[in-house]
Amino acid sequence: MARIVIADSTNRYDGRSLATQPLGGTESSVCYMAAALARRGHEVVCHTNCDGPIEHDGVAWRPLAGPGPESPDVYVAVQHPRLLGFARAPKRRVIWMLWRPNNLRHYKQIARVWWYRPRPIFISAYQASEYSRLLPPLDRTRIVAHALPDAVRGMRPLPAPPLPQAIFASNPSRHLDWLIGVWSRLILPRVPTATLQIYGIRDYGHRYGRAWSGPPIEPYLPPGLSDAGRASLRVEATATREALWAAMRASRVMLYGSHKSEMFCLSVAEAQALGVPAVVRPIAVLPERVRDGETGFIRADDEGFAEAAVRLLSDDGLWRVQHEAALRLQQGHDWDEAGAAFERALFD
Repeated sequence: MARIVIADSTNRYDGRSLATQPLGGTESSVCYMAAALARRGHEVVCHTNCDGPIEHDGVAWRPLAGPGPESPDVYVAVQHPRLLGFARAPKRRVIWMLWRPNNLRHYKQIARVWWYRPRPIFISAYQASEYSRLLPPLDRTRIVAHALPDAVRGMRPLPAPPLPQAIFASNPSRHLDWLIGVWSRLILPRVPTATLQIYGIRDYGHRYGRAWSGPPIEPYLPPGLSDAGRASLRVEATATREALWAAMRASRVMLYGSHKSEMFCLSVAEAQALGVPAVVRPIAVLPERVRDGETGFIRADDEGFAEAAVRLLSDDGLWRVQHEAALRLQQGHDWDEAGAAFERALFD
């Protein structure tokens, strides 16, 4: 089998961190994928901003500050072109795109991309569509979707619909203010007993797991929000993944206004796998995450978005059909299947 080296500079972590600290999607994906490739018989080494060398789950973890590897069979740089030269003389260079690919064409990076000409691996068709014509042409488009955790897959249908509780679980800068406005103006008046749980109160300047220093909700409240509107909001503390999945499963619908930076949207994918219908806008990758009219609704305008949310919050029959469709159609694949797909993308 092959010697595969992965390098990621996003945070301080190693393979043990999945069990000891909150991780973002990039870090957790590296941990899971590295272990999946190791289970397939490859020698896998991950270089991150970890504290020191360890072995975990069949993967060797090494500090990124140390020397770069010599002549691996495959070298995978995670997202950043500045990492492309870290490995010396690999047989193949790959860049694993987990964010928007626009940083590849940045004027400080585009020459580096042309020099190394890495093979990109994308996580969604939408992300691949953003690959610039200014970059080296692709021989083919390789897409390996994120896997979903076993804990959210294979659930049985709920015996009864949840209470009229909606959930938002994303970065608040991703149009939480818009959602609260639509919620208070167009949804809550028609379902006055409904509540909106809000997870993810932090900003991009703070690491996962660190308390957000600003006011917890005030910057995202629309002017003139009524007392009833404020009372319907449930702003939750930072939660473990298990607690968040439990909150999703107990929710009637996930509401998300979407954002241009969404290249996969794991929170919606996990909610759908848990059987939670979702209402989203047709922005970025979200049309790939929700089956319109089957496992939720995709609506561009405020009124259509609110109408879909009201229906799912109040119509038990509709909720039941979409709940069971999500459990049937939106299970995605596990990390072993993702590892096999990633292996094919590396070597085909």
